[in-house]
Amino acid sequence: MKVKKKDGRIQDFNADKIKLILEKVSDEAEKPLTGSDVNIITKLVEETVRKDYKDIITTEEIHKVVVNQLKKAGFLDIAKAYDEFEKKFEKSDKSIKAEPRKKEVK
Repeated sequence: MKVKKKDGRIQDFNADKIKLILEKVSDEAEKPLTGSDVNIITKLVEETVRKDYKDIITTEEIHKVVVNQLKKAGFLDIAKAYDEFEKKFEKSDKSIKAEPRKKEVK
């Protein structure tokens, strides 16, 4: 599975990037997801992407899948925060610097 970036570059799909962004967004929204929640949402996103998009997916399509999975799981605030984070990122020239959490949220 390949991902077409906004600038046209093609990269391998990497579910770890989704996981890191979910952690970052939920922490910044002050509604941190548990490690289990992050893993479940990431797995659902990856399954949907692999099932519905055969060879290549755009970052915009991944965004929609993530938002939909968050909403289905009842994380409406996180879905909104993720949407706002992505819109803010689109206006910025900076790369997303997602770093793993320092400690596990329980």
